[in-house]
Amino acid sequence: MPISAARMGFRTSLVRLVPATLGARFGMRASTRQLFAGPGFLAGEGPAGTEPDEIDGRFRILNQPARGRIHVLERSTGICIASTMSNTDGTWRIDRLDPSLPMTVIGYDDTGMQNAAIQDWVLPAVEE
Repeated sequence: MPISAARMGFRTSLVRLVPATLGARFGMRASTRQLFAGPGFLAGEGPAGTEPDEIDGRFRILNQPARGRIHVLERSTGICIASTMSNTDGTWRIDRLDPSLPMTVIGYDDTGMQNAAIQDWVLPAVEE
Protein backbone atom coordinates (compact mmCIF):
# COMPACT_ATOMS: atom_id res chain seq x y z
CA MET A 1 0.00 0.00 0.00
CA PRO A 2 1.43 3.43 -0.88
CA ILE A 3 2.46 5.64 2.03
CA SER A 4 0.02 8.43 1.05
CA ALA A 5 -2.89 5.99 1.10
CA ALA A 6 -1.87 4.71 4.54
CA ARG A 7 -1.75 8.26 5.93
CA MET A 8 -5.21 9.11 4.59
CA GLY A 9 -6.77 5.91 5.90
CA PHE A 10 -7.58 4.36 2.49
CA ARG A 11 -7.56 0.62 2.05
CA THR A 12 -7.08 -1.13 -1.22
CA SER A 13 -9.08 -4.17 -2.26
CA LEU A 14 -9.55 -6.28 -5.33
CA VAL A 15 -12.53 -5.64 -7.57
CA ARG A 16 -14.57 -8.79 -8.11
CA LEU A 17 -16.99 -9.21 -10.98
CA VAL A 18 -20.22 -11.02 -10.13
CA PRO A 19 -22.04 -12.85 -12.93
CA ALA A 20 -25.57 -11.56 -13.59
CA THR A 21 -27.15 -14.93 -12.74
CA LEU A 22 -25.43 -15.02 -9.36
CA GLY A 23 -26.30 -11.35 -8.70
CA ALA A 24 -30.00 -12.02 -9.36
CA ARG A 25 -29.96 -14.83 -6.82
CA PHE A 26 -28.82 -12.41 -4.09
CA GLY A 27 -31.38 -9.74 -5.00
CA MET A 28 -29.01 -7.51 -7.01
CA ARG A 29 -30.43 -5.73 -10.03
CA ALA A 30 -28.70 -4.63 -13.20
CA SER A 31 -30.36 -1.20 -13.39
CA THR A 32 -32.94 0.82 -11.48
CA ARG A 33 -34.30 1.99 -14.84
CA GLN A 34 -35.53 -1.54 -15.56
CA LEU A 35 -37.72 -1.49 -12.44
CA PHE A 36 -39.69 1.50 -13.72
CA ALA A 37 -39.83 0.58 -17.42
CA GLY A 38 -43.09 0.60 -19.33
CA PRO A 39 -44.88 1.96 -22.41
CA GLY A 40 -45.22 5.54 -21.07
CA PHE A 41 -43.33 8.74 -21.82
CA LEU A 42 -42.86 12.26 -20.51
CA ALA A 43 -42.19 15.10 -22.91
CA GLY A 44 -41.90 18.84 -23.09
CA GLU A 45 -43.29 19.60 -26.52
CA GLY A 46 -44.13 22.84 -28.28
CA PRO A 47 -47.65 24.27 -28.45
CA ALA A 48 -50.11 22.28 -30.55
CA GLY A 49 -51.93 25.36 -31.86
CA THR A 50 -50.73 28.48 -33.63
CA GLU A 51 -50.85 30.64 -30.48
CA PRO A 52 -47.21 31.16 -29.34
CA ASP A 53 -48.22 31.88 -25.72
CA GLU A 54 -50.16 28.63 -25.36
CA ILE A 55 -49.10 26.57 -22.32
CA ASP A 56 -46.69 23.76 -23.19
CA GLY A 57 -44.07 21.61 -21.45
CA ARG A 58 -40.92 23.08 -22.96
CA PHE A 59 -37.95 23.92 -20.76
CA ARG A 60 -37.82 27.68 -20.21
CA ILE A 61 -35.52 30.21 -18.58
CA LEU A 62 -37.18 33.55 -17.80
CA ASN A 63 -40.13 32.38 -19.93
CA GLN A 64 -37.94 31.87 -23.02
CA PRO A 65 -37.41 28.33 -24.43
CA ALA A 66 -33.85 27.27 -23.63
CA ARG A 67 -31.50 24.34 -23.14
CA GLY A 68 -31.53 22.72 -19.68
CA ARG A 69 -31.17 19.53 -17.71
CA ILE A 70 -34.28 17.42 -16.90
CA HIS A 71 -34.38 14.75 -14.17
CA VAL A 72 -37.27 12.30 -13.65
CA LEU A 73 -37.56 10.85 -10.15
CA GLU A 74 -39.81 8.05 -8.95
CA ARG A 75 -42.02 9.82 -6.42
CA SER A 76 -42.13 7.38 -3.50
CA THR A 77 -38.40 6.58 -3.37
CA GLY A 78 -36.76 9.63 -4.96
CA ILE A 79 -34.68 7.43 -7.25
CA CYS A 80 -33.58 9.20 -10.43
CA ILE A 81 -35.04 7.07 -13.20
CA ALA A 82 -33.88 9.10 -16.17
CA SER A 83 -32.33 12.39 -17.15
CA THR A 84 -31.84 14.26 -20.38
CA MET A 85 -30.89 17.63 -21.81
CA SER A 86 -33.55 19.63 -23.60
CA ASN A 87 -32.97 20.89 -27.12
CA THR A 88 -32.20 24.56 -27.69
CA ASP A 89 -35.91 25.17 -28.42
CA GLY A 90 -36.80 23.71 -24.96
CA THR A 91 -38.33 20.45 -26.21
CA TRP A 92 -37.43 17.15 -24.56
CA ARG A 93 -38.72 13.57 -24.27
CA ILE A 94 -38.05 10.54 -22.05
CA ASP A 95 -39.48 7.18 -23.15
CA ARG A 96 -40.02 3.75 -21.54
CA LEU A 97 -41.63 4.85 -18.26
CA ASP A 98 -44.26 3.00 -16.23
CA PRO A 99 -47.53 4.96 -16.68
CA SER A 100 -48.93 3.79 -13.31
CA LEU A 101 -46.16 5.33 -11.18
CA PRO A 102 -46.27 9.00 -10.16
CA MET A 103 -43.10 10.89 -11.00
CA THR A 104 -41.41 14.13 -10.00
CA VAL A 105 -39.86 16.12 -12.87
CA ILE A 106 -37.13 18.65 -12.10
CA GLY A 107 -35.73 21.11 -14.65
CA TYR A 108 -32.33 22.62 -13.83
CA ASP A 109 -30.93 25.83 -15.27
CA ASP A 110 -27.21 25.06 -15.59
CA THR A 111 -26.39 28.73 -16.27
CA GLY A 112 -27.35 29.61 -12.69
CA MET A 113 -29.81 32.36 -13.63
CA GLN A 114 -32.91 30.64 -12.16
CA ASN A 115 -33.76 28.08 -9.49
CA ALA A 116 -34.92 24.62 -10.50
CA ALA A 117 -38.54 24.16 -11.60
CA ILE A 118 -40.36 21.15 -10.16
CA GLN A 119 -43.54 19.36 -11.22
CA ASP A 120 -44.81 16.76 -8.78
CA TRP A 121 -47.31 13.88 -9.13
CA VAL A 122 -46.80 13.61 -12.89
CA LEU A 123 -48.04 10.42 -14.56
CA PRO A 124 -46.40 9.39 -17.85
CA ALA A 125 -48.62 9.37 -20.93
CA VAL A 126 -49.07 6.34 -23.20
CA GLU A 127 -48.95 6.63 -26.99
CA GLU A 128 -52.26 5.77 -28.62
